[in-house]
Amino acid sequence: MASKRAGECGVDEPQGYPRELIRTVLVDWGTTLRIRPIRPDDEAGLRALFDRLSPTTVFQRFFRAYTQLPDDWFEHFARVDYGRRLALVAEVDGPEGPRLLGVARYEPTDTDGVAEVALVIEDSWQGQGLGHRLLEAILDAAGRRGIERFQADILSDNRRMLSLLRRVTSIESVVTGQGVTEVRFRPLASVARMVAS
Repeated sequence: MASKRAGECGVDEPQGYPRELIRTVLVDWGTTLRIRPIRPDDEAGLRALFDRLSPTTVFQRFFRAYTQLPDDWFEHFARVDYGRRLALVAEVDGPEGPRLLGVARYEPTDTDGVAEVALVIEDSWQGQGLGHRLLEAILDAAGRRGIERFQADILSDNRRMLSLLRRVTSIESVVTGQGVTEVRFRPLASVARMVAS
């Protein structure tokens, strides 16, 4: 159900939409981007983002060589409760309107107090600091909701993601098996301070 309040670009926001999580960030190229909570109307933007991902990026995110995702996945990805399940998108304004460049999300796990984190960035924007900004933002949002422990399953050869986690988080454990590395971590003190302020 949409609230009566319209957000940026006149888009109706879902009930309980956490506007306090909207932020503007500067990435390495000097481009200003917006990070905001996902909305159900982002489903088409998620499809377009997926279509722009390279086969390598798709495989690193989904652990399978999908050429397309099942239709209901996009709806599931775009509809969150802003508490137990949350996703943040990074977007840039373009001539045809905002364009999604990346998504960070957390989902509950079977372990109390631990959320699973996933991140995907459009290939042409990788290596520009966007993944760093999105990861910090999703950890900050989770911390505001009382979630302080995380895990991520990463392909063992995805050195860029493993390096990002080492820079942005405090790693508690790393277990590798069958080509997949499970990393358990907490936010660094700098992210925890953002939550406290």
